[in-house]
Amino acid sequence: MNHPILKPWILSRAGRGSALVLGALGALGPSAGCATSQGPGAEVAPSAGADTGAAGSPGAAQTNLLKASDFNDNKSLPWTTSFTAPGAGSAEVKSGAYCVTVTNKGSNNWDAQFRHREMVIQKGHSYTIQYKAWASAPTKARPKVGMSGPPYEEYWSDTVELGTEPRTFSGKFSMAKADDATAELAFHIGGAMASSKEPFEVCIDDIRLDDAEFKASAAASAVAAPKVAVNQVGYLPGAIKVASVSNAATAPLAWELLDGAGKPVARGQTKVFGKDGASGDHVHLVDFTIVKAPGQGYVLKVGEEKSFPFDIGAGIYQKLKVDALAYFYHNRSGIEIKMPYAGKPELARPAGHLHDKSTRCLKDSGCDYALDASRGWYDAGDHGKYVVNGGISVWTLLNWYERTKHLGTSSADFGDGKLNIPEGKNGVPDILDEARWELEFLMGMQVPEGKPLAGMVHHKMHDESWTGLGLAPHEDKLARFLHKPSTAATLNVVATGAQCARIWKTVDAAFSAKCLKAAERAWAAAKQNPALYAPPGGDKGGGPYDDTDAKDEFYWAAAELFVTTGKPEYKQFLQASPLNARFPTEIEGGAASMNWRVTDGLGQISMAIVPGHVDAAWQKEIRGRIAKAADQYLAIADKEGYRTLVARTPAGKYDWGSNSGVLNNMIVVALAHDFTKQPKYLDGVVLGMDYLLGRNPLGQSYVTGYGEKPLENPHHRFWAHQANSKYPKAPPGAVSGGPNSSLQDPHVQSAGLKGCVAQRCFVDHIEAWSVNEITINWNAPFAWVTGFLDEKARQ
Repeated sequence: MNHPILKPWILSRAGRGSALVLGALGALGPSAGCATSQGPGAEVAPSAGADTGAAGSPGAAQTNLLKASDFNDNKSLPWTTSFTAPGAGSAEVKSGAYCVTVTNKGSNNWDAQFRHREMVIQKGHSYTIQYKAWASAPTKARPKVGMSGPPYEEYWSDTVELGTEPRTFSGKFSMAKADDATAELAFHIGGAMASSKEPFEVCIDDIRLDDAEFKASAAASAVAAPKVAVNQVGYLPGAIKVASVSNAATAPLAWELLDGAGKPVARGQTKVFGKDGASGDHVHLVDFTIVKAPGQGYVLKVGEEKSFPFDIGAGIYQKLKVDALAYFYHNRSGIEIKMPYAGKPELARPAGHLHDKSTRCLKDSGCDYALDASRGWYDAGDHGKYVVNGGISVWTLLNWYERTKHLGTSSADFGDGKLNIPEGKNGVPDILDEARWELEFLMGMQVPEGKPLAGMVHHKMHDESWTGLGLAPHEDKLARFLHKPSTAATLNVVATGAQCARIWKTVDAAFSAKCLKAAERAWAAAKQNPALYAPPGGDKGGGPYDDTDAKDEFYWAAAELFVTTGKPEYKQFLQASPLNARFPTEIEGGAASMNWRVTDGLGQISMAIVPGHVDAAWQKEIRGRIAKAADQYLAIADKEGYRTLVARTPAGKYDWGSNSGVLNNMIVVALAHDFTKQPKYLDGVVLGMDYLLGRNPLGQSYVTGYGEKPLENPHHRFWAHQANSKYPKAPPGAVSGGPNSSLQDPHVQSAGLKGCVAQRCFVDHIEAWSVNEITINWNAPFAWVTGFLDEKARQ
C-alpha cells in the first residue's frame, strides 16, 4: 500500500485512526462511574495566577506522572486526541499550550476528547490534579482519570466550566482499586458536554498529576541513529555493500571497516552524494563491496562516527524469510494459535471469531443469508477480512511458489515440514498450506446460486464497530457482517482461484477443481456486473478498500484464467485490452507496478513466469517490459542518498505504506534478474533490503526482531504490549508500513513531525497507525524478497 490510492479512506477512517485505536487504546466507550473519587474534587481558582505546584517548582518534577505538562518545546506527546465518528477535529500546540479544535462534537461526551497515557495509578496512593484551561467560547469539559479501555472504570472525574481566559483548576483523589498500569487522564469535550457551537477550541497548559509516593523509573533511552547507516542484519558475501553517511563535508572522507575484534580490514574514501531531498541530509556513500570475508560484528567507521555492528554471511536471511512467512500463521482467523507453532507461549491464543462460520449480511446490504466466512487472515492491526487485500497477498505467496518452481532453485525451502505450522508433514508444501487458509475464506465469500448477484463475491467482512488495542481475537465479542459484493472482489477470486487451480492440480485435484469452478463462476458474474463498486468512505469497524476502476482487475483475472486453461476467450480478452500494451510503472503519480487496487501487473508477471499457454514471443515481450520497469526503479535508487527504490511524490512526500512500495518494486527488480541474470538487478534488490533493515536516515530497522534498532511497537490488536502489558510483543519478521508524510493519526500529529522530510515521517509507537501499521499485503512481498535473497546467497 504505497499511495493514497491504496488506502484512500484513511482521512475518513476515523477508524484505523480515531475510532479504531483511539477508542482502542482509549476511552471510546461510556464511563463506568466514579469508583473511588473523593467527591467531584475540583476546586476552581479565582484566576489563572493561582498556579501552586507548577512544573518548575523545586522538587515537583519527581512527583508528576505526566510526561508533558507544558508544551514549550512545541510537542505534545503523549497527549493525543480521539474523535469517534461523527466527532471530528484536530490539535496543535499554540503559544506553548495544547489546543484542540472541535469541528464536530459528536453525540457522546467522549466523541471528542484528548488524553495522556503511559502512566500507572497505584492502589493506596493519593493524587492531586492541577491545570490551566480555557476555550474560544464558553463550554464545558469533563476531565477524568481512569481505565484506558473497557470497562472504562473511573478513579476521579469532574465537570468544569471553561471561559475564554485561562483559569486554574485542581482536584484530588485516592486510589482504592488495584494498580492500573495503563491508566489515562482524559478530557471529554464532545456531545452534550459541549455548550459551544462548532468549531470551538479548548486549550490546556501547566497540567500536573502528582503522586507524593511516585518514584520515576529510569526511562529506557531511545537508541540513537548513527550517522553511518548500514543494513543492521548484514550483507551477502558476493553482493553489493553500500552504506550511507550523514555528514556536511563537501569533500570525500576517510573510512575504514573494522572486524569483530576491532581490527581494520579495509579502507577507502567516501563518495559525496550531496543534498538528499528525501531525508534532508547531506549524504556520503561508502562502497565496501570488495570485502567478501564472512564474519560477525563488523563496524564501519567514518571519522569518529561508527555504524551499528553487522554481519557478512550467506545465511543472514535464512531465518528472516521463515519469520516473515510465519506472520500469516500468527494472524489466522478461526484456529487456535498454539505451541509449538506459536514459537513462544505468550504468542499462543484461543481460536478467534468462530462465529464467522455463519456470517450474516449487513442490514440494507441487499442480501438475507449467512455465509461461512471463517478462516482467512486478519488484514492488519484490526480483525477485519477484506477480499481485495487478501487477494494480492495470497497471490504473492503463490507467485513465489511458482517463481521458485519455474525460475528458481529454492522450491524446497518452504516445502512440507519446513515451516512451523500444524499442517506440516501432510505431503503438501507448507507455503501452499498457508495460502490455502486464505483461499478457503476468499471462496467462502462468493454469493450462492439462486441468490441475487449469484457468483459475485462479497467485498469484505468485519466488526460492526472499531475495537480497541489490547484485544485478542477470541476476546472480540462484537457482531460481524458481510458487506455488499463488488466487481473488484469478484475478480480477485477469479484471479486467485485460477492460480490455485493450476498449482493444486497435481497436489489436490479436488481442491483444484473447486478453485477453478469458483473462478469461472465469478468471471461470468463479473462480466454481467462490470461496475459494481465498493462505496468510498469509512464504515464503522472497517475501511472501504474502494475502487472505481475494475479494468485492471479484469485484465489480471483473464491473465490467470488464460495461464491456467489456455482458453481462446481469455487470450482474446487480454489482447483486446489497452492494458496489454505495457507493464505498469506508475500508480497515482508514483513509481510503482502493483498494489491492492491496481493489479494488471500481477497478471503479466504470471504470464512471464509460467510456461505453457503463453507463447514464447509474448512471454519474451512481457519479460522485456518487466526489465525496463526494473531499470526505472534502479534509476530512482541512483538519485537517492539512501539508495531506496521509491521516489517521493511530485509534492515531495511519501505516501501511506511507503515501505510496501519498496517491497513491490523489489519484486519487479528481482524478476528482471531472473529473466536477464544481470548483476545490477540483484544489486537493486539488495539496496532495497538495506534501506528496510536500517540504511535509512532514522537508522531504523522496520522489521520486528531484526537489527540493533528493530521495530518494537507495530499497530496491532493482539501484539499490544506497549498498550497493555498483559498482551505480547510482536514476533520477529513483521514489517512496518513506514514513513508517511500525511501523518493521519493523532499520535504522529502530536510528535512534532509536522512538515517532516519524507523519510523522517515515522515513529515506532502502537498508536501511530498511519506510519506503523502492519498488514498481510506488506508481509507477503517481504517474505518473497527475503526468500529471493536467501536463494541468491547460496548460488
